[in-house]
Amino acid sequence: MTVFRKKFAQLLTEGVHRIRLREDKTVQIVQDELGYALEREGGSAIEYWRKGHIPANLAEVETLAREMVRRGHLEQSWLEQFLRSADHPNPDVLCAELFPVSATGVDQVYRSSSDPPSVETLPPFVAGPPLTHPYHFFGRQRELRRLFNLWQRPPLQNAALIGPRRSGKTSLLHYLRTITMTPTDQLRPGQKKDWLPKPDRYRWVLVDFQDPRLGRREGLLRYLLASLDLSVPTPCDLDGFLDVVSENLSAPTIILLDEIGVALQRYSELDDAFWEGLRSLATNQVGGNLAFVLSAPESPTQLAQQSNLGSPFFNIFGYTASIGPLIEAEARELMASSPIPFPAEDIEWILEQSKGWPILLQILCRERLLTLEEDETGPTWREDGLRQIEAFRYLLSGERG
Repeated sequence: MTVFRKKFAQLLTEGVHRIRLREDKTVQIVQDELGYALEREGGSAIEYWRKGHIPANLAEVETLAREMVRRGHLEQSWLEQFLRSADHPNPDVLCAELFPVSATGVDQVYRSSSDPPSVETLPPFVAGPPLTHPYHFFGRQRELRRLFNLWQRPPLQNAALIGPRRSGKTSLLHYLRTITMTPTDQLRPGQKKDWLPKPDRYRWVLVDFQDPRLGRREGLLRYLLASLDLSVPTPCDLDGFLDVVSENLSAPTIILLDEIGVALQRYSELDDAFWEGLRSLATNQVGGNLAFVLSAPESPTQLAQQSNLGSPFFNIFGYTASIGPLIEAEARELMASSPIPFPAEDIEWILEQSKGWPILLQILCRERLLTLEEDETGPTWREDGLRQIEAFRYLLSGERG
């Protein structure tokens, strides 16, 4: 089974369970209804595809994607990964259809992302898309304490999150952005949210550099200004952007740069002059009210050197958080969140197989919960779980992936 097939199966399963929870239906009913939408006689095709088989018919992939996004309220990141895993030749077209861009050039999914979906609509375990709701985020308490301590008062300080692919960097960025303003009734009992003084004063902007629209300088500048509710100058070039922000930014602001390695490797418009402008803005022009957090598989200076960039922007990150496995207590807390308690021997087995890596924990917990919900017995779920985590075993060997 190829990596793409495994990925497709995982994302399809995530979507089915999202719909199941939102509509309070069984997995079989959801599969049947999706099959009917494809003009099939039932859900046998969906069940077959969930075992790692990709539909040969492109029209069926697109119809399935539309139905799942509509019924499951799935995010654009899920849709992009789903289409790519199905080897769709042009996923951007369908993404633009289902997640249109507003007149200001700001993707509406970013606009709405500050309001995370309710707990009741999300599956208990999420493996594939990043975690966007704080309720489902576990661990990283040491890193959270250090990060939020950087932003207690000006000057706000910069940070880098360094870890291998699928280690949970994007989920951590989402958590930083949402936790302090999430209502208590949307969190787990005892989940800490009072990380910052007067959290409503803080502005957060998440930049996902895997979105190619943010790889153009003007598109990125417009997005940043719109996200900060600042006017967009004409023309919207670097000078105009710096003028607007330096004159109007007074609230503490943290800009989260996800997958910055993509930006350095692919986007030629984001050159030394661009990064130097951002550095000058943060260090000299807004009274210490601006900080950057980046995520990458390697240190920012290494990435910049590999991309032949010499900007001093990549030297301002005074704190680096290494994103590795969860500690044992955090991993056990995640497993204990299952709506159906796991047997003790399964908890130990999951802990041993995952070594605390969040993506592996989520996958194995998802597989175990599914069998408990369907009253299945025997060790088959363990075999399925091991197959599902095969693509991520590089985490266990210490490789970057």
